[in-house]
Amino acid sequence: MFIYKVWDEICRHISKSHNTITVSEILNQKNQKWLAIKHDVETDVKKALDIAKIEAKYKIKATFYVQADLVDDNYLLLQKIAFLGHEVTYHYDVLDANSGSFIKSIDEFKSNLEKFKKYGFSVKTVCPHGNPVIIRDGWNSNKDFFRDAKVVQLFPNILDIVVLLPHKLDYNYKYISDAGYGFKEIVNIKDNDLKNNGDKNIDNYKELLKILDKKQPTILSTHPHRWQKSAIRFLYSVYLFKVLRFSARKLSSVVFLKKIISKYYYLAKKI
Repeated sequence: MFIYKVWDEICRHISKSHNTITVSEILNQKNQKWLAIKHDVETDVKKALDIAKIEAKYKIKATFYVQADLVDDNYLLLQKIAFLGHEVTYHYDVLDANSGSFIKSIDEFKSNLEKFKKYGFSVKTVCPHGNPVIIRDGWNSNKDFFRDAKVVQLFPNILDIVVLLPHKLDYNYKYISDAGYGFKEIVNIKDNDLKNNGDKNIDNYKELLKILDKKQPTILSTHPHRWQKSAIRFLYSVYLFKVLRFSARKLSSVVFLKKIISKYYYLAKKI
């Protein structure tokens, strides 16, 4: 279950055997036993702060990838997260937001970097957001942004942690995510929008801890808005998620309805 009590237990376990690092510290590691915890903040920054406080209690440093539209209204909460020792940076969505236009996407990306800088957040690494229901014509996903050589040249000091990081390391690392309300190892995080090689489900959080105890280089990714204070709230969230996902898939089988759903793809971030 994705409840705070469980995350507290996960953090307590991790703190006993791992020295966690922020994602921006990965390239500085001299060994291959690092663990980097990251969070994709797509809505409800207050929950992100709740998660940050649990981690800080165990002296865990994490990286919070925040969507730019949340920054202005929540910068005080985000500054509190940073004050706890965590890294606050950018969860970008520019290609999907600009219908695949690289010119518009570059302009928006630059503007959003200034927004983070305005509130004291240094963007050293970024993470692309995935949108499961959007219709794309001419681009595969937001990952295409940093696959573009011009973009890499324009932002030489920014590391995309799924597109560019594998090229910076001479070894493999695990990428474990709570996407879909269940932990799984994403086998091909760099190119799974092009070809999915079959993700590996992790049955429960205790199985997750066994994997982490092997001390392989790992990025552990979560979505704070999906974590709840109580089991009842969590079960309700899962039920709502499954109903909406089933409905979206059924409606998407009808062409004109799929186009309508695609226009409101951002609503998927709420569940």
